Amino acid sequence: MSRVLVVTETSRSHGEFRRRWVRALYAAHVRRYRRAVAAALSRLGSGDDVTLLAGRELVDREALPAGVRLRLYDEESFKAEADPLADLGSRLVAAWWPARASQPALSVHGVWLPDLLPVAKGILLRLEVFESLAAIERVMDEVKPQHIALLTGASTAERVARAFGEDRAIAVGRATPMASAFALAALGRALRIREERRVIRQLLHQARRAAPAPPGRPRIVFTSCQTRHFEMVEPLAVSLHQAGVGAAVLAASVDTAMDARLKRVGAAGVPCAYFMDYLPRADARRIVRELRPLRRCLLQRLDADPEYETLSRYGSVRLARLLRPFAVDAVSRSLVIARLYLEGARRALDALAPDAVVIASDRRYAERALALAARGRSIPTLLFWGASLLSRDRTNTFDVADRLLLIGDDVRVALVAQGIEPRRLTVVGDPRSNAARLEDRAALRERVFADLALASGRPLVVLVSKYVSVLFSSEEKAAFYRTVKDAVERLGQPHVVIKVHPNEHLPLLRDQVREWGWRDAILIQSYDIHRLFRAADAAVMVTSMAGVEAMAMECPVVAVQTRGKDFEGDYMPAYVSEAAVARVDMGDADGLAAALGGLVREGPTRDALVARGRTFAARYLHPVDGRLTERLVGVVAEVEAELGARASVERP
Repeated sequence: MSRVLVVTETSRSHGEFRRRWVRALYAAHVRRYRRAVAAALSRLGSGDDVTLLAGRELVDREALPAGVRLRLYDEESFKAEADPLADLGSRLVAAWWPARASQPALSVHGVWLPDLLPVAKGILLRLEVFESLAAIERVMDEVKPQHIALLTGASTAERVARAFGEDRAIAVGRATPMASAFALAALGRALRIREERRVIRQLLHQARRAAPAPPGRPRIVFTSCQTRHFEMVEPLAVSLHQAGVGAAVLAASVDTAMDARLKRVGAAGVPCAYFMDYLPRADARRIVRELRPLRRCLLQRLDADPEYETLSRYGSVRLARLLRPFAVDAVSRSLVIARLYLEGARRALDALAPDAVVIASDRRYAERALALAARGRSIPTLLFWGASLLSRDRTNTFDVADRLLLIGDDVRVALVAQGIEPRRLTVVGDPRSNAARLEDRAALRERVFADLALASGRPLVVLVSKYVSVLFSSEEKAAFYRTVKDAVERLGQPHVVIKVHPNEHLPLLRDQVREWGWRDAILIQSYDIHRLFRAADAAVMVTSMAGVEAMAMECPVVAVQTRGKDFEGDYMPAYVSEAAVARVDMGDADGLAAALGGLVREGPTRDALVARGRTFAARYLHPVDGRLTERLVGVVAEVEAELGARASVERP
């Protein structure tokens, strides 16, 4: 008997295709792929011990031959430890660049340009490579295959499996030639290239406008690289402005939603601008031209420097060839984006002369550019870490901020355990929920109903959407929505407002919801989720950090989850296992209707779940006391004093 491991591609890591015709082609590919999986398994010897490692949506369980053991990428990924994968990402991304001393052109105004890229690129590698790498390694260690059969060999996951097989001297073969699989792999790379080219074009050609400095001192500059950052930035900037503190907002990408949020904040008296407003188009084009010789040199190094091959390994598994396209993308285009943002940040600091900088994240090029440029000038730099606990990807090293501002004690404990100095951590509270939690619930509910044109007297349920990824398939998403739709019909049609995830494409989800038979659904993406939770009678979700925020608003939560699948881990609140929420299996509409029926009206069932949720959320969120802005200004003063004392010691 031979032990055989059959490996397929994973589910898509970057959500769903937006264009209808592309989604139709992908659906046809999935159907063809499922048939190919079943056919490949049927061709294996009847005496073989077969394990199938597959993407959830890419296998038809009913068509599997008897005796085949099924392992799913998403379930294996939930078992992987976060920290080792983050360390691997940091090391492999660092291998793309030469030593600092050997390439001084990469150092600009005292900032090493590759320092702007590691978090964003680490997250990309996690999604595209490391999730499947961890699953493949785990399964291979347990199964100990004597032969590996790649279904097509086209996907990154299958190429990782081949690298493991070659390293362990295991025979590797390909089961089925399939043109659509290779086309899909090529499309993924093409879309990444197209997106970065689009960003460069935007940075070069977007309209520039005057950006006045804010009055008042101290002067604090906030960054917002995504519209969702305004949930934190807007209340802080506006409250500082009202308190006589100079506040300004710098935004990265230009789009309709970002413009709308900037106008709203600007209407409240807070000056707003884009990074590129400070970098004239002619200067931006000159910078791109000047980078060309450096980029050519760096690309040549990837082929000629043996150190790149040596460093691009996982243990003894060779990954250099597999990772080279990601390295080429970073050198060819990401470096250009980072350089433009760094120049925009430097000139913005010249114009605004801030006393402190607050970034909403340390992942993106613009945020890191502003933070590193500010630190080079000894300007206090604060990172407002708006999560209630550490995220799944531990690529954040929190290396660009003097102080981290946190919303609760639990994440502070986790960061100390990760090695962050306690003196750098300050719990200030959550500006996103602070205002909603201070409002009278009845008055807020009346305003929310008016904003959304909801009929009074009917219960309100908030459905928190979840985007498709390696960890959550399109099949699961469709089942989730259909379960909620059917439960709502049984319940007597309460209002259901769907809060669309920032990573989802709203027009696409609207089409999908209609396809799933939900004609009257209300979908919103930019509306304040904290006000929604405060006004709602119940919230329904798969799993989300938003669950903690709902509980803090005394909104009971029902988790609708795939039967037998554990969504918890060291990056997601354990609110199911600790009974802080009700749980229903996906597909059990009757069970969900019963659970919601006990929550949308006052009674002991609702009261008990609200009490458990409130207790659970307390460890994650600082109590509301109306002093969040005061604490922020106090932290700025503390960091200024620390930097001043350090400078006086270092001064000869």
